[in-house]
Amino acid sequence: MRDNVAVRSYARQILLFLCLVSAIVILRFSGLGEYLTLEALKEHRGALQQAVETHYVTSVLLFILVYISTCLAAPGALVLTLAGGLLFHTFPGSIYVVVGATSGAVLGFLLTRHILGDRLQARYAVQLRQFNRELERNAPLYLLTVRLIPVLPFFLVNFLCGLTRLPLRTFTWTTAVGILPAALVYTFAGSQAGAISSLKDIFSPRLLLALFCISFLTLSPLLWKKAKEWKKAGGQDSTRRDQDA
Repeated sequence: MRDNVAVRSYARQILLFLCLVSAIVILRFSGLGEYLTLEALKEHRGALQQAVETHYVTSVLLFILVYISTCLAAPGALVLTLAGGLLFHTFPGSIYVVVGATSGAVLGFLLTRHILGDRLQARYAVQLRQFNRELERNAPLYLLTVRLIPVLPFFLVNFLCGLTRLPLRTFTWTTAVGILPAALVYTFAGSQAGAISSLKDIFSPRLLLALFCISFLTLSPLLWKKAKEWKKAGGQDSTRRDQDA
């Protein structure tokens, strides 16, 4: 009986994996990336804005669905964020970006966890015990940092987190909060798309400074809390050493 359950579970994982690979291949070769360029956005600006005015709700839903696909496989997330500002303005465009990006991240996270994460955790439970304990204590700080300071590609963070025992709730809120500053900055830049001739123009010192300030303000409560914990732990260690002496 248990063998049958295990076989069915393994078969579901294989099926999910094949579906995921198929979706990635389709998205990669669908030509979607050719339309997610700044040139295409500026060329079709009038038609897109007209479509949004005529079919606002449908446009929002399509925008979010396309954003989810970029989180899984298709390139062009930056241009799509600019499009959010161009078509929907900074507000609520940044909110639509966060909803789409967070939904795509959660989807990638859950697929990875179901296909590989649970099996990996079960097989290497002893080796990963200390890692999981550290992640449980400091997950919000780590995740907010990699979201606010994207040293790793967005989709790769989703994949790696899916391999851990990170709670879905923590992953979701840190993703949403962590990408909000960049969403605000880039949708604002998108609302000024007429003044942008290339993607290099987006990364102006003023815009990067704004992104840094917003990111720092977002991280500062967690950094303050963590600093107090480290200070408290250091004081306790000092007290123990004095007692031992």
